[in-house]
Amino acid sequence: MNLHVPQNKEDPMNRIFLPIEIKVREFHSKLLFALFAAERGFETVLGGQLELIDRMPRLGNGIYIDKSTAITKREWFKKCRQMGNYVAAWDEEGLLYLDDEVYHATRMDPESFGMTDLFFTWGPHHTRTILAKYPDAADRVVPVGNPRMDLLRPEFIGYCDDRVAELRRKHGRMILINTNFASYNYAKGPEAAAKLNDPYPIKSMRALTEGWAQFQKEGFESFAAAAQAIYDAFPDHTVVIRPCPSEASGPWRQLFDGKERGLVSKEGNVIDWIHAAEASMQFNCTTGVEAYLMGSPSVAYRRVRSPVYDTPLSIACSLEAFTVEELLAQLRRIVDAVAGGKPRPRPMSTIAVGDYMAALDGATSCERILAEIQRRDFSPRPYALPALPLIKRIWRAWLRVVRRPDPLDIQYYREKFPGFSVEEAREVALAFSRATGRFKNVRIVGAGRNIIRVCPI
Repeated sequence: MNLHVPQNKEDPMNRIFLPIEIKVREFHSKLLFALFAAERGFETVLGGQLELIDRMPRLGNGIYIDKSTAITKREWFKKCRQMGNYVAAWDEEGLLYLDDEVYHATRMDPESFGMTDLFFTWGPHHTRTILAKYPDAADRVVPVGNPRMDLLRPEFIGYCDDRVAELRRKHGRMILINTNFASYNYAKGPEAAAKLNDPYPIKSMRALTEGWAQFQKEGFESFAAAAQAIYDAFPDHTVVIRPCPSEASGPWRQLFDGKERGLVSKEGNVIDWIHAAEASMQFNCTTGVEAYLMGSPSVAYRRVRSPVYDTPLSIACSLEAFTVEELLAQLRRIVDAVAGGKPRPRPMSTIAVGDYMAALDGATSCERILAEIQRRDFSPRPYALPALPLIKRIWRAWLRVVRRPDPLDIQYYREKFPGFSVEEAREVALAFSRATGRFKNVRIVGAGRNIIRVCPI
């Protein structure tokens, strides 16, 4: 049955705006969300964060879903609401955090959060953290999981089969090293890294931030030494280092300079690489949880550890190693099991994973989010943003022409979001359709540079 495409620009119930900040982390899951939304009659406008925000005034109003409610969102949320939109959010980084105080000091700004009509949490644990400070927000804080974890469910994981086969054909047997040291090895350099906390209340927690910087430095050094040891110990494997999106790749590339079996890559979704590799390792990283849910063992390398800075969930979902020798032994157990056609070893998780993540079974996270949106009375809002005087519009247009953005800022943005095409989105949507047998009555069309509309036929 074909669904009606909403054409009324004054009907926000049928339009969702979904920005992407980091393509490799968000593109596939947010496109999957858009496909689910189309099945329910929604039009989703999906695009690069900066491009989408710039174009939204010309696209009608609807429900805007951001990736956080940090202090940096304040001014945009005000403008977004004045444009007649509703504001919802989930936190892409809300699965792993040190404690409630640190979470609120970095991720939850009272003013930004107060402007949201809905906030979607990863699960009960995340919900408790938020409601402990905002008990009056219980009606709009909903534990629904996150679309990124929908990708790992058995009914969807087949979407990446072709990509996994391509990686294995190209690189052979692989061991994957997922790094997570952006506070030390920041893509924009050490001076910018020192200012990362400046906009946030955590800046005043000096002892904590200085300890974290040292913890990150020691962790980086331990992983650099481990990467060399793994390369030497596994001559039949390509050793792949995958820096986190905000990390600099250069220092890792120096480790493998001139080495044929060494690879540093941020290309594609990390799920593809975890699936393609025989074994992986990580450091306080979401990839440990993702590997666990995929049934692909990951090793938490804890040469550097701390009761303050460690994240229990990623550790509980992984095998552990505290020395290079233990790390090599754990990786050897895994690759030998693969070579022998035996089940790979699995960690004995001591944490109730379901307390951290909703929607691991039953209705998907995408379906739960959409059901919550449909349950609410989001009636049309008027456009209340004051029009800019002509002279100010001319001035702003002139500034856009003459201002020279920092080349590092441009490079950093392009690395996080290199853009996408309508054709790429259609290919990924087709992969989801083949894997599930769903999403056949969906249309994907361009709506501007790096922006698409995903809607019912």
